[in-house]
Amino acid sequence: MGRDADESRVLKDGVQWSLRNEGEVMSQKRAERFRPTVMVVDDEPMVCRILEKILGEEGHNVVAATSGEQALALAAEARPDIVLLDIVMPGMDGVATLRELRRRGHHGPVVMLTAHGTVETAREAMNLGAYDYVTKPFNLNFLKSVIREGLHDRLQERRESACAH
Repeated sequence: MGRDADESRVLKDGVQWSLRNEGEVMSQKRAERFRPTVMVVDDEPMVCRILEKILGEEGHNVVAATSGEQALALAAEARPDIVLLDIVMPGMDGVATLRELRRRGHHGPVVMLTAHGTVETAREAMNLGAYDYVTKPFNLNFLKSVIREGLHDRLQERRESACAH
């Protein structure tokens, strides 16, 4: 019987795990739960894939959508902490998607991305509560800093909201 607890075996979902591995899996799941979720919305799949890879390496959970309609459904499920949203997309464009996200109660930071920026579009997006506006091609370090600032501001809002209750 003198078996070390770390070497004990338990059966979980038909797979044997050592208790040590079980603790590591639980710690990893707990850590993932507290990683910020970034939603990337761009009609160019390559842009989505590149940002998924880069932001994933930065430690973020990343989800991606290639249309405004898909983004609305994904936002309801993934509850992103910050959204990177292309403005010019077929179907529902970025401004309409932002408007609908706000209507549905998503009040987190939304960073508008576009290669076709105009002052008028930027003003409309900012009036709808966009956090920032970044033109393509973007500098990755600059985009990362905007994301960091947006997540920091989001965390501050949550803390202030929790203290108010």
